[in-house]
Amino acid sequence: QMGDPQGDGTGGCSIFGLIDSYKNHSDDATTSSCRSPPDVTQSQRRFLQSQGRLLSPDELNQKGVVIAMEMGNVPHTIGSQFLITLSENNSLKDLTAGGGGGNGGAADDENDGKAKHISLGTIAEDSQNILSKLNRAYCDDDGRPFADIRIQRALVIHDPFEDPPGMDDLLKRRGVVTTGDDVKLENDIKEGYPLAPQSPAYDRPPEEIVNVRIQADDTTLFATAGWDDNDTALREYED
Repeated sequence: QMGDPQGDGTGGCSIFGLIDSYKNHSDDATTSSCRSPPDVTQSQRRFLQSQGRLLSPDELNQKGVVIAMEMGNVPHTIGSQFLITLSENNSLKDLTAGGGGGNGGAADDENDGKAKHISLGTIAEDSQNILSKLNRAYCDDDGRPFADIRIQRALVIHDPFEDPPGMDDLLKRRGVVTTGDDVKLENDIKEGYPLAPQSPAYDRPPEEIVNVRIQADDTTLFATAGWDDNDTALREYED
């Protein structure tokens, strides 16, 4: 589970709410990394409707599925938080609401107390086995990893939606500089990859309020992830 800027499970909002929050923010900052961020909980467009295709239990059992989240299973509270399934055998199918998935089911207004897992997409490439490494991380009783694990960059292969009005101004305020269409890199063109924007260099979002965890670098990987790939290969060889 991720996508909560505050880090405590209560923060986050939709892109529309984020744009509104910055637009109405009294602090005329050019980047939020050096100024206080706005309170997104006050935006009237904080949440999206719980609309979309519900994932079936079989789909939830697949690895690398990206899922939109409701807050506390309350309908129409989809913000910025989302899930990525890390293994093929997980408990999500036991928590999900009925319907959906392979039969083209759609989310509705009914709330039976169970989570409605709405499809956002899938992980298209994981050549470094990042999902498996995340699945091995040691967690506390609340399910939060002891290591300070963060997604530093991700590339959306296909986005069917146009950017909403105000997106360019929001990116500037967040310190994100997009690369112009006239700038080309030979390797990117050769491989068919679009140019990624330049993201701000911060290890901790300005909205985050939870305590900092253990720095997730090479020195703590073994202690926080149980074992690494080399150790696994060694044990297999010994067997």
